[in-house]
Amino acid sequence: MMRKYVFVLLASILALLFTSQVSANPDGTVQDEMVWHVGKDHKRSFKSEALLKLHAMELEIETEGKDMETLSKEVHEGMIKRKAAELGIDSEGRDIEELGKEVHQMMMVKKAESLGINIEGKDSETIAKEVHETKIKKMAAKLGIKTADKDLEKLRKEVMETYLRSEAEKLGILTAGKNPKEIAHEIHKAKILKAADKLGIDVKNKNSEQILDEIITNHLDQAEELKVYPFDRKKE
Repeated sequence: MMRKYVFVLLASILALLFTSQVSANPDGTVQDEMVWHVGKDHKRSFKSEALLKLHAMELEIETEGKDMETLSKEVHEGMIKRKAAELGIDSEGRDIEELGKEVHQMMMVKKAESLGINIEGKDSETIAKEVHETKIKKMAAKLGIKTADKDLEKLRKEVMETYLRSEAEKLGILTAGKNPKEIAHEIHKAKILKAADKLGIDVKNKNSEQILDEIITNHLDQAEELKVYPFDRKKE
C-alpha cells in the first residue's frame, strides 16, 4: 500500500541523484525543489525533515535519535540498494556511488526502451541525454507547446513554467510577477494546506513543514486513502 505508492516517488528521486539535469517530469520537480538542497559540490541532501522521515519509513529505516545528515545518508543508500535489488543488481560489498551509477544507467536503458529509443551502440551518457530530450518533448506536446526550432534548455524552461502556471491556476494561486521557484513554493504550500483541510488538521501558528510533519506522523494512512499531499503524485 503506502510502500508501493511512495516507491514511485523514490524511483524518480533516484534519477536525480546521479544527474545534474532537471527532471523532465514537472510534477516531480515541484516536489523535488522542496525536498532537495543542492550544495556547491552538486551533492543533494534533503531539506524537508518531514519528507525525509516519510522516505525512511518506506525503507524501514529507524529514525529515532538520528540527525538529518545521518538519516539522509541512510535513505540515499537505501534507495539505491532497493532499486538495485529490483533491477537484479548485486549490491553486496559494493561502493554505494558506483552502485548508484550502475543503477542509474540501467534505469536509463529501461526508460529508453519504454520510450522507443534505439540504444544500440550508444554509451550511457548518450542514452541519458536522449531520454531527457524525449521526455521534455513528450511533456511539451502534452502541454500544447511547439517544439520546432527550439533549443532544448529553452524548451525545458518553457515546459516547466507552463506546467507550474497551470498547476498554480488549479489551486487558485496568482502567478503574475512570480518566478518559477516562487510558484513552486506556493504550490507546495497550497497542497499541504489543502491536505490539512481534508484531514481536519488545525494549521493555526504552524508553518508548512510543521503541518507536513503532522500529516506524516499522525495521518499517514488517511492521507494515502484520500490521495492528498504527499500522496497526490501520479506515476509518470
